[in-house]
Amino acid sequence: MNIPCYYKEMVAVAAKESGLAQEFISGINSDENAVMQELYLTANPVQRAIAAQDKAIRQIADAGACVIIGRSADYVLREYQNIVRIFIYASKEYRTKKVSEMYGDSPEAAQKSIARSDVARAAYYKNISGHVWGDPHRYELCINASMGEDAAANLICGHIKRMELV
Repeated sequence: MNIPCYYKEMVAVAAKESGLAQEFISGINSDENAVMQELYLTANPVQRAIAAQDKAIRQIADAGACVIIGRSADYVLREYQNIVRIFIYASKEYRTKKVSEMYGDSPEAAQKSIARSDVARAAYYKNISGHVWGDPHRYELCINASMGEDAAANLICGHIKRMELV
C-alpha cells in the first residue's frame, strides 16, 4: 500500500526530541525492566522519554498515512480521525515457536522471554493509557497471527480499503 511503517525509528526521533539516549528510550517497555516496572515508569527521565515518544508519534501521524507499531500509539492518537487500531495476538504455542525460530531460544527460554515482555508491555500500556493492554474493545480489528503473515496482511489491507482510508 506504499505506507511508511514506523517501529524502532520512533526511538531515534524521541531520543533527539528528549536528549536522552536511544538505548534508554528503547528499553522503556522492554522485559529488562519488568521487575519494578510501575516504579520505573514513574521516574522523571522515563516520563521525559515517554513524552518525547508521544510527540514523535504525533509528528509521524501528522505527516500523513503511516503504520506505527507499539509504543501505545493507539492511545496516543486516540483523538485523531481516520485511524485504524489493530491488535495482533497469537497463542502461547505459536508465539513460543516463532520466538524460538527467530532467536534460536529453547522453548523454555522463549516462554520466559515472552512472559517478561508481556508483563512489561502491559505495565507500559497501563501507565500510558490507564487501560488494559490487549483489551479487544479498544481496537477496530484484532487478528490472530497464527493465520499466517499473508492472511493477516490481506485481512488488514482489505479492512483499510473498505474503510476508504487509502
